[in-house]
Amino acid sequence: MPEYNRSGSNSEVKKIRLYIVEEQEILRDAYNAVLPSEPSIDLVGVSGDSNTEGVMSVLSALEPNAVVLGTKMLQPSTITQLETIRETFPDLGIVLLSTLYDIKGIKQLRGFTKGSSKGCAFLLKHSIDRASQLIQVVHAVTEGQVILDSVVMEGLIGAGESKTTFLKELTHRELEVLSWMAKGYRNGTIAEVLCVDPKTIERHINSIYSKLNMVTNSKHPRVSSIMLYLKATGMLHQDDCVDV
Repeated sequence: MPEYNRSGSNSEVKKIRLYIVEEQEILRDAYNAVLPSEPSIDLVGVSGDSNTEGVMSVLSALEPNAVVLGTKMLQPSTITQLETIRETFPDLGIVLLSTLYDIKGIKQLRGFTKGSSKGCAFLLKHSIDRASQLIQVVHAVTEGQVILDSVVMEGLIGAGESKTTFLKELTHRELEVLSWMAKGYRNGTIAEVLCVDPKTIERHINSIYSKLNMVTNSKHPRVSSIMLYLKATGMLHQDDCVDV
């Protein structure tokens, strides 16, 4: 998993009030042991109770800036809980960490991203190697960013429509590069985030364009590829699509 740099942030550390709901006890212990010492995190609570009513009650009482929801399986009931949280707390940064997912859960996640296109991260637990990575993700969602694990992206794309099937031809790295393009990052910045040479990013982008040309003769391949990506992952409504 790459480092999620917060480009343009100032040197002053922003303190994030964070609440965590985690099914696995060993991870709850890890969070309680590590996060209180982090200067940019104010850990207001860690709980194993994932009951939606209980979670909503605690969020109302503690008023965190972000919540991490850790689950073993991404299922439709998980997304229903996210929808309830988002409806009541529209400005809350949400990080969903899951061990596994099923196709029904992914399809419902795609629907959720249509109505909640900011301040969300959906990652598989094994993609988080260090506390610093989780902290960067937490800061990112409080700033309105959307972060998708490459495996989750593939699941969302697979649950999409035939018009976006060309994305299935992209490699993991190409999908990762395209996700950063969709966030508005320039090639040089993407290279810095992924810790690679800018020419490598250019090669990945040219490969994306080449595969895009199998389904369209767009005069603006960067815009077209980004729009197709956003549509495939549910972050762009059909009504928002325009010809480019």
